[in-house]
Parts: sequence; C-alpha cells; structure tokens
Amino acid sequence: MERCQWCGKDSSGYGMVVLTIKEGEPSQSICEDCYNRYMADMLGVEDYKDFENEAIFKDCDGIDHCFQIGKKIHPTGICWETIEFIEEDKVGYSFEIHQEFEEDSNDALKRLYEKIKKGLSQKYIKREVFQGYELISFKENLVEGRIEWDDRYDDRTPKFIIDGQEYSLEELGRMMMSCEGWNFKLEIIEPTE
Repeated sequence: MERCQWCGKDSSGYGMVVLTIKEGEPSQSICEDCYNRYMADMLGVEDYKDFENEAIFKDCDGIDHCFQIGKKIHPTGICWETIEFIEEDKVGYSFEIHQEFEEDSNDALKRLYEKIKKGLSQKYIKREVFQGYELISFKENLVEGRIEWDDRYDDRTPKFIIDGQEYSLEELGRMMMSCEGWNFKLEIIEPTE
C-alpha cells in the first residue's frame, strides 16, 4: 500500500499520481483526490467530485462486472476511467474516455457507459476441448484488449488483458499459432479511443 504524501490516505498502486510541481524539486506521490483538488483549483474546475464511483454492467454472457469509476483532471481536459478489480492486485476490464472542459460531465459519463457496454458486448477468445486438451484461440481472427506490464518478470515483458482476463505473451503466441502461415495486421490505439 502506498500512502498519499499530502493527506496520508492509503491507496493501492491504482489511484496514485506522481506529481512534480516545480522543476528541480522532488516528485510527490499523491492520491487522485488530492491531485484532482490541486488541478481543479489551478484550472478553475468546479463540481469535480459529483459522480457515482461504482457501476455494474453485464457482459454478453450475462455475467456481472463491477467497475470503479474515477476521473483525473488534466490541463487538456478530464480523463474518465473505469477499472474492474478482480482481486486486490488483479485488473480485468478497463475503459477510458476524454472529456473536454466545456462538455457536460453527464454526457461524458453516458459516453463512458456506452463504451463499457460495447466492450462487454462481445468476446474475442474461444475456449474448447478437443481430444481432452483445452484449445484457446481467437474468435473470427480478431482480438481486442489492453497491453499491460507483466510484473512476474524483471524485464519489460508485456501481458495482455483480453475479455477481462490476463494472458501472457507466451499464451498469446500459442493462440496465434492456430493461424500459422497467415499474415497479420497490428494496430495500437490510445485508450480513450
């Protein structure tokens, strides 16, 4: 657990911001509440705390997913983020949108909720048992997900969050082997798109 250097609140690694106010001064690790209060004061943003911080959505299989909702105020606008915590240190689905300062927060939340519903509306991984072995492959030769750092390794090895589940680089590679000899197209997109 990290502790906010401004208010002393305990926080997980999620929800902490490293802030450097002046060049040459040491950075400070602060909670999102303190960061948002600081940025709101600096940028003149009002009513920055008025929103529900939890929402539950069903996926295409009828399974409930509970999301923690947060927002960070930046000089270029507001970033809304929803995170599904499966376990204390394990994250499932995550969605983000960007809100311009002029946009109504309720409209931004509607866009965020629509993005969540769309993201939960289909699955990209197919699991089946063939001759006693579990086969994991891509449905329809398309996969969408998120790239994360795999903290099981000391180097810069990624892991992938697909359908709200973690997959190692090796597991993703094995799934791709069902398409051995085929060509592929890789597209990386910014999380608020």
